[in-house]
Amino acid sequence: MIPVVRKRAAQVATALALLVPAVANGAPPQDRGASGAESVDEITLAIGETKTVSALNVKNFSEGSPGIIDVKLTTDNSHFVIAGRKPGSTTMLLIRNDGSQTTLTIHVFARSPAIVEKELTQLLEGLPGVRVRRVGSRIVLDGTVANEIEVKRVQHVASLYPNQVESLVTLPGGGGASSADSKYIVRIDFYFVQYDKNSSYGVGLGWPGSIGGDAVVKSQVSFDFVGGSRAATASITNQPIPRLDIASRKGWAKVLKQATVITNNGVEANFQNGGEQNFTVNTGLTVGVQRIQFGTDVTVLPRYNPTKREVEMKLVADVSDLTTSSGSTSLPGRTTSKLTTNITLKLGQSIVLSGIRTKSQAHSVDGVPGLSTIPVIGLLFGSHANTELQTEGAIFVVPSVVEAVPSQAAEMVASAIAKFQDYSGEIENVNAYDKAPGAQPRLVK
Repeated sequence: MIPVVRKRAAQVATALALLVPAVANGAPPQDRGASGAESVDEITLAIGETKTVSALNVKNFSEGSPGIIDVKLTTDNSHFVIAGRKPGSTTMLLIRNDGSQTTLTIHVFARSPAIVEKELTQLLEGLPGVRVRRVGSRIVLDGTVANEIEVKRVQHVASLYPNQVESLVTLPGGGGASSADSKYIVRIDFYFVQYDKNSSYGVGLGWPGSIGGDAVVKSQVSFDFVGGSRAATASITNQPIPRLDIASRKGWAKVLKQATVITNNGVEANFQNGGEQNFTVNTGLTVGVQRIQFGTDVTVLPRYNPTKREVEMKLVADVSDLTTSSGSTSLPGRTTSKLTTNITLKLGQSIVLSGIRTKSQAHSVDGVPGLSTIPVIGLLFGSHANTELQTEGAIFVVPSVVEAVPSQAAEMVASAIAKFQDYSGEIENVNAYDKAPGAQPRLVK
């Protein structure tokens, strides 16, 4: 047993002698840096912040872009003191006595990264899907949020720290709904309700606007000498004879349009319903065709959040109808109602997207100047006309994820439809929606 141990000890001693022959002979050990190896380090600074770097065994140094940092040596020449002066990036090359090199990549920011991280955590509170990470010299915001409003919020926060904070936050699935949420089918019901009432009258004597022109009195006399007969004719043109205006007109109208859009969660859908009328238009020696479109055009992009049970909707609605022609043209007019909005509703909620109530009144007098404006007796010297138009309308929207409309929303819409069916011209009794600013959606009695 003893010879074996001695043999193993002799082998270990021989190996050590082969590994460190220079040390055994008193020669200095070989320096690994003699091959000129190069290392790279990274330093992050805020403006006014300082850091120290060892200057031992440094023979020379060189600064990349001057002005971004300020480099000084301590009194004992043992350390470099590096201070940030202005935002930017630069390098500093250190050349050591043994020939090795070290490159320092230095980034200077307006704010300290540690302080920025703390501020970002506070600003993004309430967004659990967003992470704040330090990647090299930059701070990256990544993760997912529920809707576009939260994406814009994160982007705005990142813009407060230019060249220092980057936002990689997206919606689930990279912009649309995630695969788990895309299985939901969203149904959105729109209801367009409009009431109109008009009245007009014209009373008085309508006098001609001009007297004269061609001959006012025209006469003709003829004789037949052979037959012994004679004839005479006389006519009066442009005679100043007034007309009597005693017309009166009243009327009302009601319009109800319902549109239903069904689409997958996060997928844009478009609904169009209406028509197009063609009218001939004479332009000189040619005859053209003028096309006028009317109807309902709705584009909606729903995003359903199953966690909060909310539906965010970006929608554009355009409702138009043809009206009677006005003026000398034979083409009809067109009334339009346009809406572009972005709202968030919980399932079962119903809201008035837009409401309008207008009242217009026009009065005109056509007659003899001065005399036609005299009270009471002015009716003998002119025609007085009065026109009044009242309109009230509203657009309701009801989002749901199932086919059945929630009961509370159904009651609200049913009430609006009942009022529509009962409308018979008394627009003063119509209260299609609550007109108080900031009113909560509720069932209008």
